Amino acid sequence: MSRYKTGHKQPRFRYSVLARCVAWANISVQVLFPLAVTFTPVMAARAQNAVQPRLSMENTTVTADNNVEKNVASFAANAGTFLSSQPDSDATRNFITGMATAKANQEIQEWLGKYGTARVKLNVDKDFSLKDSSLEMLYPIYDTPTNMVFTQGAIHRTDDRTQSNIGFGWRHFSGNDWMAGVNTFIDHDLSRSHTRIGVGAEYWRDYLKLSANGYIRASGWKKSPDIEDYQERPANGWDIRAEGYLPAWPQLGASLMYEQYYGDEVGLFGKDKRQKDPHAISAEVTYTPVPLLTLSAGHKQGKSGENDTRFGLEVNYRIGEPLEKQLDTDSIRERRILAGSRYDLVERNNNIVLEYRKS
Repeated sequence: MSRYKTGHKQPRFRYSVLARCVAWANISVQVLFPLAVTFTPVMAARAQNAVQPRLSMENTTVTADNNVEKNVASFAANAGTFLSSQPDSDATRNFITGMATAKANQEIQEWLGKYGTARVKLNVDKDFSLKDSSLEMLYPIYDTPTNMVFTQGAIHRTDDRTQSNIGFGWRHFSGNDWMAGVNTFIDHDLSRSHTRIGVGAEYWRDYLKLSANGYIRASGWKKSPDIEDYQERPANGWDIRAEGYLPAWPQLGASLMYEQYYGDEVGLFGKDKRQKDPHAISAEVTYTPVPLLTLSAGHKQGKSGENDTRFGLEVNYRIGEPLEKQLDTDSIRERRILAGSRYDLVERNNNIVLEYRKS
């Protein structure tokens, strides 16, 4: 077992003004998130009405009346069957609670079945390991033709560390011409209790996506279990990304990314390849045979000849969309234009890059 020197006094971490503001704003939004989820079915229903053509008042009234009649009839039948058994007070309470819970679960499942995107990403490196594999999900909280507020979460295991990411974002759509958006995230290392704040911006058009992200540490130095007599903390950094597709062959895509991190010993390429203020350029090509599946090959080139090559497999599942459509090659082009990529995930580095120092 590794042994560490004792008696080292860890310096008190001082937040920058920006980090404090972003952190408290993000925490406040996440505290209020349960309330937002409670009212989401109502907002989602309004948004759906705004997007879909309006029915005539007569048809809407008839449909609403029919739904009410069906619900009342169903409840009356269940209640009649229950009361015929002459239940006691406990049984009555359990019956009412069960009916309410079933209705709530039905509403939640129906809402989740109409919106959102889920992505399972499996990456294989040159050593055939599955590091950087992840599960990500995006759900709209408020959705209209011109504006969307969403939440996005992820769980992944990278460099033997289990990490989670939760964030919120806003996207504004100018018809079918362009989209501009902003987002903020809290990244947390569940294995080592590191925390980082992320802020980002997006700009999309048909067949083109541009984005930029900033990463600000929100936790201080901790003993490193990787290197004896060392400490570690999140490194500050940023990246810019461009992703494009060929209109004539929408199955083919390519992306470029430049990333920069700051610190005397930063493990951008891993704990054993620490560098001062490292940067890297990454290029990736993708092939999407069907909307559900994407194959990728990427290469990252950094300072002093450091590099990394990855091959990836992504399963991009649109919640609520028929599986037949997600396996239809003719639907690929729809995913590449602005209207079809509305619910695509925010592209960012979910992995907390670490900075190290001697204890």
